[in-house]
Amino acid sequence: MTNSPPKIDNAPGLKWRARANGKWEARWRPRRDLVGRGYPKTLPRLWLGTVAELDDMARKWIVDRCNVMQGEMLLWGGGGLPIVGGFDGTLRGLIVCYQNDKDSPFHKIRYHSRKNYTRLLKRIVERHGDAKLEEIKVRVLIGWHQEWSAGGKVSMGHGFIAMLRTVINFGATYYEDEHCERISGVLHRQRFKMAKPRDNFLTAEQADAVRNRARATGWKSVALAQAFQFEGTLRQKDIIGEWVPYEEPGTSEVHNAGMKWLRGIRWTEIDAALILRHNTSKREKDVVIDLKLAPMVLDELARAYPGAIQITEEEIAVRRNLLPTGGPVIVNETINRPFTDTTFRIRWRKIAGEVGVPVDVYNMDSRAGAITEATDSGAELEDIRHAATHGDIAMTQKYSRGGEAKTAKVMRLRVAHRNKSGTN
Repeated sequence: MTNSPPKIDNAPGLKWRARANGKWEARWRPRRDLVGRGYPKTLPRLWLGTVAELDDMARKWIVDRCNVMQGEMLLWGGGGLPIVGGFDGTLRGLIVCYQNDKDSPFHKIRYHSRKNYTRLLKRIVERHGDAKLEEIKVRVLIGWHQEWSAGGKVSMGHGFIAMLRTVINFGATYYEDEHCERISGVLHRQRFKMAKPRDNFLTAEQADAVRNRARATGWKSVALAQAFQFEGTLRQKDIIGEWVPYEEPGTSEVHNAGMKWLRGIRWTEIDAALILRHNTSKREKDVVIDLKLAPMVLDELARAYPGAIQITEEEIAVRRNLLPTGGPVIVNETINRPFTDTTFRIRWRKIAGEVGVPVDVYNMDSRAGAITEATDSGAELEDIRHAATHGDIAMTQKYSRGGEAKTAKVMRLRVAHRNKSGTN
């Protein structure tokens, strides 16, 4: 047995227990003083294995879980409140209730969103947790927004206001608090500065360059993922999936280090005719994509699985039996399991940089690039909206980049029509 436990930094509350067969068990322990005040004395197990089995994913999982649970504990401790109820009229107290009330919508939010929420809420509590709701007026909110937006961080300021609005609406709805009702109205009426919408997108040429470079450097998984993203107008999460704790909703056959893999595309979703049927991650809408109409995907599949795809001028022949029958479509070659979102983004960014994709163009801009290409091609907005699974056309238009060029095109067409009709 290893004499000393594994060393992991930045994991508050982490405790190790030696187990049989050289294994170590990672648990999180709350502070004794807060347990004495009523905080649950639970020691949830985070991981079990040998030192050699503690890979980067397991380390990240342990750090993330420790920080999330530590943050929740400190929020509770700062308010000195029971887990359920105990609303004391302060912003801290309201936030504690939002995170711990059994009926709170906070518990229905997906794992990664809850992590982001917890991070924002912790910062709000640190700065303004002692504020009494009755004293929060419009000028206070304006001051907070200016504070959060300082240094040109307009997006950050907007994010904090959005988070505050969520918490206040919870108090107004679930506790029928008069001060929350009033603040909710103020937040609704007051207009806070928002960041300019992103205008960046990945072009088809850049997507091809990324694919070719990825494949040449031994990362055919990244090449295939890029092909699916661009051709399918799909979000990154719908391609590579995401890792969440076991206790989160959803079933999966892919597990590792206390986590399971969900929402990415699987080979079972691709039929004999090369039709992909996938339930999207954000809106849980079913999409049906004919991959025979996706040249980038066909190219990558033909290269990765010789003989599976045969393309002639007359037809595209598919030998489905030469493609995998199950499991995730996108698998990290180095560990033989799906990517984490962080690992994929880092790998993609390195490859993109090597082929000259600007640093302000991100992997997520593949979707914007696909939609922009569709609008430039003359496709109907309603059809594009359906393909992108947007709730309304306004969102589709938001994703369509190159507004200046499109405006110029419209103006030229108007003038041409005007000249043709003889009105000038």
